[in-house]
Amino acid sequence: MLNTNLKTLVGKMLFLMVLFGVVSCTTPLREITYMHGIETERVYPDGPVPETYRIRPSDMLYISVIGDDPANTAFLNLVQTQGNIGNQNLELVTYVVDDAGKIWFPQFGEIEVEGFTVTEIRAGIQTLVDRYMEHASVFVKLVGRTVTVLGEVNRPGQHAMNKNKLTIFEALGLAGDINDFGNRQTVKLYRETPAGKQVAQLNLTDPALIYSPYYYMLPHDVIYVEPATKVYGRKTMPFGTGFSLVFSTISTTLLLINFFK
Repeated sequence: MLNTNLKTLVGKMLFLMVLFGVVSCTTPLREITYMHGIETERVYPDGPVPETYRIRPSDMLYISVIGDDPANTAFLNLVQTQGNIGNQNLELVTYVVDDAGKIWFPQFGEIEVEGFTVTEIRAGIQTLVDRYMEHASVFVKLVGRTVTVLGEVNRPGQHAMNKNKLTIFEALGLAGDINDFGNRQTVKLYRETPAGKQVAQLNLTDPALIYSPYYYMLPHDVIYVEPATKVYGRKTMPFGTGFSLVFSTISTTLLLINFFK
């Protein structure tokens, strides 16, 4: 009778341990699937687009004046360049915005650019160039645009923004996506605004994310992926450790059953 009750008790314990092992080693799909449950086969209207980026100190501006005869506009350009600008040459061909929010243009002196968009800066410099010559066009571009992705991603670090409308998913793709230990429901986004620093918490599993003003990245945005509490404690353990513990317990329990027979 004792052995029968013991076997029943042990059997229940085994069932609970196996169930616990399986549950503890898995994560619900709704917690790891991007925009979980979003409807397919439909077109979603565009969500809000963030305000156009405004220049701030330490930004780098590439400014070029183009005319019919390159020789006539040469004195208005830092250097004559052709083709793509390599990262190692950026400082040679760009104007760096100083702490006062200004650049020094040799022919025009100090030009205030902080708080202005690239389009507004181009228009302002175009007005100055028109005083020197006719039929010359000004080209202005913000270079060195980056987004920083930190935390539980496969390639954390600073990544170049290769397009104007870069989504948060594309930014995460540049960082190799979120790894197995990242929490997709509490992603932090840090953004500099004219009013100050702004911090937003994003749930990447929520379909409503596509309507968020933080769906599109701005230059110098920082994304931080927090660790998921349920798996962070096992981050340095080899894969399958949880199952190994369960099966070890089962083996020990079977030995006890045989001992009490």
